[in-house]
Amino acid sequence: MHLLFNINLCKLFFVIITSSLVILGVLINFFEPHLPAFIKKTFRYGKFASDEKSLLVQSVEVPKSYFRHFYVAAAFIFCPIFLKEVVAVYVFNKGVDDWIETLLNFSCGYGRLSTVPAHRVLIASILLSLQIFRRFYDTHFVSVFSENAMINLSHYLIGMAFYPAVMLIILSEAPKFAQNVETNTTTFNLSEIMFNFFIIVVFLWAWYHQHVATVILANLRKNKKGDVVDQGYRLPEGDWFNYLSSPHSTAEIIMYTALTLLLAKNTSWLYVYAWILSNQIETILLSHWWYLDRFKNFPPQRKALIPFIY
Repeated sequence: MHLLFNINLCKLFFVIITSSLVILGVLINFFEPHLPAFIKKTFRYGKFASDEKSLLVQSVEVPKSYFRHFYVAAAFIFCPIFLKEVVAVYVFNKGVDDWIETLLNFSCGYGRLSTVPAHRVLIASILLSLQIFRRFYDTHFVSVFSENAMINLSHYLIGMAFYPAVMLIILSEAPKFAQNVETNTTTFNLSEIMFNFFIIVVFLWAWYHQHVATVILANLRKNKKGDVVDQGYRLPEGDWFNYLSSPHSTAEIIMYTALTLLLAKNTSWLYVYAWILSNQIETILLSHWWYLDRFKNFPPQRKALIPFIY
C-alpha cells in the first residue's frame, strides 16, 4: 500500500520553493513596474523591501529578526538529533533508530539507495552542524536587525522547514539509512584524503569569511563601545566587501558547493543546491542593484557575483 504514496516530500518541497523563487525572481527582475503591489511585497524584504502598500501581505508579515528562530530550532532541536544519529551509526556502529527510518521513509520515499560513502556523510554532517551553530551565534550575538524590517510569513515557514529537510536529504541516500545499501565501504586512499581535506578547507574558509561579513555589517550600526546607535543602512567596507556586494551570500554558495562535492552522488541533494543557488544569487543581485541605486559613491570595482568580472 505504501508504494502508492512513495513520494519524496523533501524533493517536492525544494522543487516548489525553487521554481516559485525563479518565476517570481524573473518577474521582479524584468517586469517589476508592471506587477501588483502584493507580489512585490511578498517577494522583497529587508533593505530592498517594496515601499508600496498591501494590507493583505502586511497582515501576514513578521519581524525580520525572527530569522533567529531558524537557528534556535536547528541548533537545539534538529541538529543534536541529526548529529547524534550520524555519529552513533558511523562512529559507534549503532543501528538506525526505528523512528528515524520511519521518518525517512515517509519524507523521502521507500526503496532509497545509498550513494555516498559513510565518511563523506559524516564530514558533511559535521560541517553543516558547524554552520548552524555559527549562524545561531551570529544572529543572536552579532547581527543587528532593523526594528521595522519585516519578512513575509512564507519566508519564515520556508526558513523553519529548511534545515530539517536538508538533514533528511543527507540521510536519505546515506549508508545504513537507505534501505538498499550500495555504498557501504570507506576508502582512505591518499587521493580521497586529499579531496576531503581540500573540501573541509574551502568550507571553513567561506565559513569564516561569512562571519567576518556579518561582523562588518553589524558594526555599521554600532559605536566603538559596541552599542547599537543606528538603524539605517551604510556602505560596508573591508574583507570580501572590497570585491563583492554581498560576500555573506557568496560565502553561503561556496559552503554549499563544498557540501555538494562531498555529496556528489546524492541526487536528492542537488535539489537543495538548486535552491541555494537560486535564492542566494537573487539576493545578491537585488542587494547589488540596491547599493548602486542608493550610494552614488559605490566602488566601481565592487561586483555582484564574481570578483573583478560581474
